[in-house]
Amino acid sequence: MQMEIKARHFTLGKEQRETIEAALEKLEKFSPRPVQSLNLTIDHDAGRFTADSVLHLKSHEFRANADGMEPEIAVSAMVENLRSQLTKFKGKISGKQKGEEGGLGRAMMGDLGAVAEAGPLAFVLKDMDVSTAKDHFENAEDPFLVFRNVDNSRVAVIYRREDGQLGHMESQSDGKTGD
Repeated sequence: MQMEIKARHFTLGKEQRETIEAALEKLEKFSPRPVQSLNLTIDHDAGRFTADSVLHLKSHEFRANADGMEPEIAVSAMVENLRSQLTKFKGKISGKQKGEEGGLGRAMMGDLGAVAEAGPLAFVLKDMDVSTAKDHFENAEDPFLVFRNVDNSRVAVIYRREDGQLGHMESQSDGKTGD
């Protein structure tokens, strides 16, 4: 992680700097992605220290600030604020990866939540071609339809897109899905 620490209106001692760097490096374990850079400015004004920081991940930026009577106290409170933001962000990311938020994953867990708590689910895929699956889906109330495409033996899904049109996804031979 690239780290820049600036002290304004006072001189930061070597031990203080090492303590602060150690606290900042601990943030990496709470981040779902590698931390690219962290900029910290500690300002001394009227006997109080203010720590302002900006932490950069690949496509996200987190900002935090805190006050204290000592620079270490201000930085400690600021690090706790960043840790809280990173933990919340990590939860959102892992929730999306598990399918808990939005899209097909949410639809799958929506009505089946109570059943899923009771144990693993098993169901038999129906064999049909894409046009038959679309017709079957149009006449059903379900949020999606999972089937085995008879044309290529792949698992496929028919669903309603946000624009109201039907979407079609199929597993690929390498395990990825396509639209």
